[in-house]
Amino acid sequence: MYTNDVTSLVQGDSGGPLNCQRSDGTWDVHGIVSFGSSLGCNYPKKPSVFTRVSGYISWINNDVAKNKCCVGEF
Repeated sequence: MYTNDVTSLVQGDSGGPLNCQRSDGTWDVHGIVSFGSSLGCNYPKKPSVFTRVSGYISWINNDVAKNKCCVGEF
C-alpha cells in the first residue's frame, strides 16, 4: 500500500517488529525489519523490507522450547 504520507524505516530499525492488530485488539508480530532503502529515511516509493515471521515459527518455537531458562526472564 502506498500513500502520500512518506513513512519508512530508518537506520537502527533492523530487528524491530512489524505488528498487526487483530479485530479483538490483541497484537501479533508478522515481520521483522530486514532493511530499508539505501537512499535514506522517508524516501518516497522506496521499500522497507521485512522477514515474514510465519516462515520461521516452527524454528522459533523449537528453539524457545529447548531454552526454557529464557521463559519469563525478559
